[in-house]
Amino acid sequence: MRFLNCCMSIKKNYICVSPFVNLEVHDNSNHMCCPSWLVNPLPGNIPLHESFNSETATKIRESVTNGSFKYCDSVECPFLQKLETDMIAEGPIFHKNEIPKKHSDIIENFKNGKKLSPQIVQFSMDQSCNLSCPSCRVKMIMADSSKIKEVNLKIEEIENQFSESIKGLYITGSGDPFVSVAFRNFLRNFNSKKYPKLDNIHLHTNATRWTKEMWESMSNIHPYVNTCEISIDAGTKETYETKTRIGGNWDTLIDNLKFISTIDTLKIIKTSFVVQKSNYKEMIIFRDMMVDIFGNRAHVYFGKILNWGHMTESKYIEEKVWDTSHPEYDNFIKILNDTVPHKNTRHNMYEFIYDYKSII
Repeated sequence: MRFLNCCMSIKKNYICVSPFVNLEVHDNSNHMCCPSWLVNPLPGNIPLHESFNSETATKIRESVTNGSFKYCDSVECPFLQKLETDMIAEGPIFHKNEIPKKHSDIIENFKNGKKLSPQIVQFSMDQSCNLSCPSCRVKMIMADSSKIKEVNLKIEEIENQFSESIKGLYITGSGDPFVSVAFRNFLRNFNSKKYPKLDNIHLHTNATRWTKEMWESMSNIHPYVNTCEISIDAGTKETYETKTRIGGNWDTLIDNLKFISTIDTLKIIKTSFVVQKSNYKEMIIFRDMMVDIFGNRAHVYFGKILNWGHMTESKYIEEKVWDTSHPEYDNFIKILNDTVPHKNTRHNMYEFIYDYKSII
């Protein structure tokens, strides 16, 4: 208990810069971080620049500067988890004495009452995807013509309001950038002149459509694609095709991963694995495979499955292998602890790591 109280006081010495620089644009709401990590959404029925400077945004920024982090979920956020267990800051979290100037200037502007503009904008307003993954949705989602028009208008709003300040684009956290008609056309017709400060385009994809031909059709974005995330959730063909990636083809995926490994602008290749009953036994297989394909560029991330409201509570309980009452809990704990002590591995399950539990 003393250790946990210490962790609570430790946060007062740190600040998360994410709410000062990030904007996620969703269908009917906006966010300044992953919605499962920062649970309070920004208003979505007003212009984006007003949403980013709304009363809700101010309260969230105040909470990450005063050390309370009261709107953040430290169980789901891997950066807060790591800070509270290892007392090591990573990602968007910095010690208050070590904030980079590029961020400290923005924070100072906020404290002085100045309006802020996002530096990183995530396109999450189209859920179009060619797969129906049980951890995400109950059926395949594909935008119709009216939805495509709506997404295009939102892209236009982003460009009109923020393109001069944007340094990073994240496409997409809601579906697949190569499947969404609106996002795919945006990438194919990308005009870098509209984004004078841009230095990175992050692609988040299942990679089933990231072929050489698709990549060559987007030549304007090549210099900017330095990072990506590929969501896979399996280490074998059977699990991929029948349990975690319904509609996917394992052989196509592997071919595409090998092609992606040849793209030399990519400096970080994050491959993600949503941990659940149906796949946790393949965690080590997956990690080793990703490192084998991508080498030191591989950042393998393991995250707990979440219920976005798309599954019944009984199904969620069945998949939550980290619950102490789950019949496979002990086996999961062993496999997790055998998997994550690796320089290329990250996760949000620090409370289940042996070293941490021994400290408690």
